[in-house]
Amino acid sequence: MGFFDFGRLEGFPSRYSPQQTPVLFDVVEVLFITVFLLILIAFVCIFPGYSKKRSIYVTIKTCISLTIGCFLIVENFGQEWEIGIVETIVPYKAGNNAEINSVIGIKIGLRSVNITLKGEGKNGALPNEIINYNERFPWTWDQGRFGYGPSSGLLQRSLRSAQRRGLPIPILWVAEYFAIDGEGIRFGRFYRTAGWYCHILLWTAFSCWIVSNIMLQFVSRYTAYSIGIVGGLQILTCILWIIIRNETPLIIPFENGTLTLHFGLHFWMSLTCGIFCIILALIIIYMDLRYPDNLSEFLGIDPLDQYDECVLSPDEIRTIAQNKKMVDDTLEMVSISNTKSSIRNSGMLLMKRRSSIKQIQKNRFRKPVPVKLEEYEDVAIYENQSIAT
Repeated sequence: MGFFDFGRLEGFPSRYSPQQTPVLFDVVEVLFITVFLLILIAFVCIFPGYSKKRSIYVTIKTCISLTIGCFLIVENFGQEWEIGIVETIVPYKAGNNAEINSVIGIKIGLRSVNITLKGEGKNGALPNEIINYNERFPWTWDQGRFGYGPSSGLLQRSLRSAQRRGLPIPILWVAEYFAIDGEGIRFGRFYRTAGWYCHILLWTAFSCWIVSNIMLQFVSRYTAYSIGIVGGLQILTCILWIIIRNETPLIIPFENGTLTLHFGLHFWMSLTCGIFCIILALIIIYMDLRYPDNLSEFLGIDPLDQYDECVLSPDEIRTIAQNKKMVDDTLEMVSISNTKSSIRNSGMLLMKRRSSIKQIQKNRFRKPVPVKLEEYEDVAIYENQSIAT
């Protein structure tokens, strides 16, 4: 008797039945959340390298940005745009006359419908049967031909495969409401179309989120515009989902109840995140117009990148000051020469802020950065720049 034959009388390797286990969570959703958490942990590791005040700013900025990005991906691949649940008594499987006390759930995402079934046999039937099913029927993205053949849609082919595998009757009942495509029963077609347009908008929003992170290192105003677009696209996604999906609500009757649908977690997540992004964009725009230096300090960018150098005559400077378009302490009014002719021909070099909203801009002009002119006995002498024409 050989080593591998010990304890075996059949003369061939042992064979074990498959161990079926229920799905406990959405693996794709957990994977994306884990990726963003790893990115956040990587940033947390470098936060101590900043000063105390600066590390707080970077922490807030990073957490908000990664949260928005994570929400966009989870909304896109999440399975709870619409959900429904019902407790009822239903037959179990074809060829088995047992009935079960079941809890039937349905979760609709942008790419598929997820149907769950949990329960136990009625009056002690099916004592050794574990009834815990979680089946997904995708519809990405082609509608396909009518019927259930090789050229039909992915949803119809998935239903036919489920019938061959002998899934419980309640799951097949619910799936048929989405697979049938005729007369007024076109729930699957409309949900698939709504998911198609919504997933395009969410991918566009994710691209704008990447652009906003790039602009975050350069121009705060463009960051606000990008974040505002992200929020608007998410709100538009919710609007399209409401409009395109079947105007007739999906109602599935059972013996002891009715399965009805309502908006789920990811729909409200998209709407809430969109509103938050728009509010955040408005706050950044307001801070950029009224308190640009404070905003630049918070974001860690150079405030002078948004200014152009220009030469203004004393008359122009006097006109600006009289119209109160700049505060007194933002510009030092000094004459270049003591003679009237030199005053008439003199000018001052200023920095003018680039802005398309001039009326509510707090300060459009500022003095140039002091320039080091000479160094005498290790003492630097600084003076404001000025130019005469």
